[in-house]
Amino acid sequence: MTVANIAKADILNAFNFRLATNFKSIIAALGIATLFVSHTANAQITTKDSIATSKVQHFNFDDLESETIGEGIKRKWFHGEKGQMTIFNLEKGAHIPWHQHPNEQITYIMSGKVKIKTMIDGIETFVEVKTGEVIVFPENVPHEFWALEETVDLDVHVPVREDWLSKELPEYLKKSK
Repeated sequence: MTVANIAKADILNAFNFRLATNFKSIIAALGIATLFVSHTANAQITTKDSIATSKVQHFNFDDLESETIGEGIKRKWFHGEKGQMTIFNLEKGAHIPWHQHPNEQITYIMSGKVKIKTMIDGIETFVEVKTGEVIVFPENVPHEFWALEETVDLDVHVPVREDWLSKELPEYLKKSK
């Protein structure tokens, strides 16, 4: 075999390898897309089916009554069938004690700044979160908040916090008074 033929064979082998690799990537991408589409289609069917029993809620958040739930901590909140939204108004120095719950929590700091103690990769960690930033706590991950300045905090919990449905404050919030 000549040097030119060896070079052509190497180029052809490299091309075939790349084609096979790309083909595998395409198949994997199609598989993921199929799972996503089937999951989305199921979610749409579930959502569409639930329309008959669901109630559309429409109101002005500003008109909701604010409740004091601890020293320097006020909240307004509402819930749908599967999730809830809360706006916390935290005075500088307000403290929400260490707690955890079986709900995912997405926290968006609308204004101000908080220091949060939580667990990241199994290590107790402090994080400062300020205006415009978001932190997401997976279910059952403990966390604690201190308002470093006057803060407005928008939280979303999924599913609905069952411990908030009664008028009784959860034990951890009783510690903040």
